[in-house]
Amino acid sequence: MIKFYKFYTVSLDNEDGFYYCEVLDGMIVRQINQFGISLYWATRESERDPRYDLTDQPVLAVEEQDVGEEISEQEFTALWKQANEVTAT
Repeated sequence: MIKFYKFYTVSLDNEDGFYYCEVLDGMIVRQINQFGISLYWATRESERDPRYDLTDQPVLAVEEQDVGEEISEQEFTALWKQANEVTAT
């Protein structure tokens, strides 16, 4: 089962933002960090910026699901597309 989540996070520069992830059977397979207009995507194979590589704890714990907000696949996919367009430019 695939689910998508949004969490509050803080950047390495102490900027408020959001962390989005795609979770397949409890494992995080894709993620996006958003700080203002900056988007950083990551998968197991690659990332936009090595400072925001795929989490080193790819299992999404039940407790984390309680503080996060489940979002739609469409919302995640649109943000993923936008993050990858930024990379291409």
